Amino acid sequence: MLRSMWSGVSGLKTHQMEMDVIGNNIANVNTTGYKSKAYTFKDTLYQTMSNAMGATDVKGSVSARQVGLGTRTGAIKTNISAQGSAMTTYRTLDLMINGDSFFTVQKDIGDPTTVAYTRDGNLDIDANGSLVTSSNGYYVLGWTGTETTGAIGRLDIVTDATKTLAGQATSVVTVSGNIDKNDTNISSDDGKVIKLEVYDAAGDTYTLKYSLTDGGDEDPTTYTLSLTDILDSNGDSMTVNTTVADISLVYDPSDGTLSTVNGGTGTTSALSVNFTDPDTNKSVTLGLTLDFSDTTNYNTKGSSTIKMTKGDVDGNNAGYPVGTMTGYSIANDGGIHIEYSNGQTRQLGTIATAIFSNSSGLSSIGDNLFQTTLNSGEAQYQKVDADGGYISSGTLEMSSVDLAMEFTNMITTQRGFQANSKVITTSDEMLQILKGLKR
Repeated sequence: MLRSMWSGVSGLKTHQMEMDVIGNNIANVNTTGYKSKAYTFKDTLYQTMSNAMGATDVKGSVSARQVGLGTRTGAIKTNISAQGSAMTTYRTLDLMINGDSFFTVQKDIGDPTTVAYTRDGNLDIDANGSLVTSSNGYYVLGWTGTETTGAIGRLDIVTDATKTLAGQATSVVTVSGNIDKNDTNISSDDGKVIKLEVYDAAGDTYTLKYSLTDGGDEDPTTYTLSLTDILDSNGDSMTVNTTVADISLVYDPSDGTLSTVNGGTGTTSALSVNFTDPDTNKSVTLGLTLDFSDTTNYNTKGSSTIKMTKGDVDGNNAGYPVGTMTGYSIANDGGIHIEYSNGQTRQLGTIATAIFSNSSGLSSIGDNLFQTTLNSGEAQYQKVDADGGYISSGTLEMSSVDLAMEFTNMITTQRGFQANSKVITTSDEMLQILKGLKR
């Protein structure tokens, strides 16, 4: 009877422990990124009354007779692979990992022992512009720039270097459209005026004013393009310091396609011009490549459609003015992109995620954080999509707790606790009966 009492005691302890695990799961049903835990039992040592015996010529084999001494905790396992449901927040820095990896965070950049891992993607930007966890201010780690290999470190999003994007000069100009030989503007003394807005290396805007004429001859297939003026953003003329040669264009009379530019075999012409702003005394040099391959020379209705646009046919090398940061975004692959007022976007870095040989072996340390153990193995850092995962911006991963399962486990645990307490009271009653045999 003493054995049964101690077995009942062990049952009470283990069922109480299971109830503690269930209670913690239910308490964290709304905790972002929480992974539910499961409790398992195992039996304890057995008292052997007689050993097993093998068969003989006259007697069969006999199994051992053993009495169990109760139960104890088998394991408290974290359901680490269970994906929590998504909660939409529409907030850029609320991130959810769809997959098995973890965000990598660090409390103190100078102390590698403070590295931890989390599924909680509720992030923010601190006073220094660094990406941190909202709950405890741990730095989120990743790679800077476009590289996703090598050492990972702190991600600084809003800094003096990222608040402004320097301008870029226009380097390519596409000339397109049709030149109509019956266009009276082209045959006039001033020619057809074509204007082009470009950027210098500082991102300042200037307008090149060209004049297209018939070349002063009777040949309807030859034309001359001359730079007549350069204007600043206020419309004031600049002082041109270099001589800019005219551009001669020749077209095929049979099909109206471009034959030569400046007598050569190509379809482009280089422009290099230096000018000075008389108001600020700023000296500017522009170097442009004008591409005439999309121009034609057809007889239509006396109106030419020729025009100039910045950049090539794909919009590259068009240049842009100085831009200020207007926002940022997180891509599905963890890339952090800065958006600027000039329409440009630059990748600042990439959030690093960690995978483990056995993520169930991670140790919970509170604050939605995990640390490595000998059972989990060391972290391996990679892009989130390296194993097919992705990051969703504007959503958070909720707790993986299944309330229906937890309440069911609560009922069975309660009944198990009651049954074990009944074993103790029944054993006590039996002891009382034994005590009453002597009166």
